[in-house]
Amino acid sequence: MIRTAKTLTLVVLLMAFVAPCAVRAQTSPPAVPKTIAGKPYSITPGTSPGTWTVKWGDQTYDWKASPWTEDPLKQQGPAYYAQWTQPGMPFPFEVPIDQRDKLSATDMIDRCVAYNYYGPYVEGATDIWNNHIIKPDGSSRENERFIELYQSYYGDKNQQFLSPSEKADVSRKYLWIALEPEEVRGQGGVTTDYYSHDKHPEDTWYTPTVRKVRRLAGAVSKQFFPGTLARYEDVSHVRALPDLDYKIAGFELFKADPSIYGLGPNDEPEVKRAEGGGDVAAIIEITPKPNVSWWYAKRRLWCGLQTMAFYQSMEYDASGKRIRTYTRQIISGSLTKTVDGKPAPDWWVQWGTNFAEDFDTGFKASMWASNIEYNPDWPDSIFSNDTLVREPHQNNFWGK
Repeated sequence: MIRTAKTLTLVVLLMAFVAPCAVRAQTSPPAVPKTIAGKPYSITPGTSPGTWTVKWGDQTYDWKASPWTEDPLKQQGPAYYAQWTQPGMPFPFEVPIDQRDKLSATDMIDRCVAYNYYGPYVEGATDIWNNHIIKPDGSSRENERFIELYQSYYGDKNQQFLSPSEKADVSRKYLWIALEPEEVRGQGGVTTDYYSHDKHPEDTWYTPTVRKVRRLAGAVSKQFFPGTLARYEDVSHVRALPDLDYKIAGFELFKADPSIYGLGPNDEPEVKRAEGGGDVAAIIEITPKPNVSWWYAKRRLWCGLQTMAFYQSMEYDASGKRIRTYTRQIISGSLTKTVDGKPAPDWWVQWGTNFAEDFDTGFKASMWASNIEYNPDWPDSIFSNDTLVREPHQNNFWGK
């Protein structure tokens, strides 16, 4: 009995010791890179609880959480971003952190936008796109909701969804269906994108009033996405496009500026997200090719080297006047689920939140994903005209 009692006591003591260690292992941040883009990088506690001082070379940023900051980021601070730099990560995170600053501008765009928005490591995903348009006087103009479905075929994944003629060329598909307001309900479309940077994405558009699907003529990348302040270039035409030139303009410590719409503490505070402040970002400069007419003369886009995520862009006209800001924040796997109801891995990401401010008109837009679900049990024909013609009125319609 004495030996048994001692054994039980030892077991209890071991459990008491191991359990807290297990919790710490789950919540402690990963190892932070010591060098990014050739310069020393460090994160130290700030002057008040919950704040952090980030240094990269001679640049410094004091990070603090916002009301909308996701809990893992709030708990770990900017060290949270290092989880996307660990060895053994899949595409688009597989490049070691000390090599990411050497990626070409087109590769960087594809990874930070196209494949960060629509992860190639999952079987597909669906969400509800919420779109809130705000008038110049601050009042609400309109609230819209769309069903979104998207899937990547990179690395020969999900090939059963492609026809034999598509398998060598098609990189991603994206389907949208309008739910609200009533006057646009049932409108929808499909974007088919390609690996080749010499090809334009192709789009169809379904209109309920005539119950027909038509192919959109020519490249629509620069046009407004229906009913929103976003362009196709922001939504489904998100890889390097044949109309544009891309170059790396430099690197800087990304500082989330609360004066920019989408980064202020009161900008949709109930929508939890991670903004990228304290990451080192590549600045990609995008300009139209000669003789190409585009809606901007120059675009500067910030791509985080740790998360491989697009954080913000600023667009300028030919005179150098800023005509728009566009910010994006991650919604990580911790706030999403898989088709069986289980939480997704935290490092899984999708487009998350977008915020636009148009300085010519004064309008703003808040856009965010909700009801995010990975690996849906779709039929192989889901990205088809037949799906659009059905005019589904709720998510998970494929299981009905």
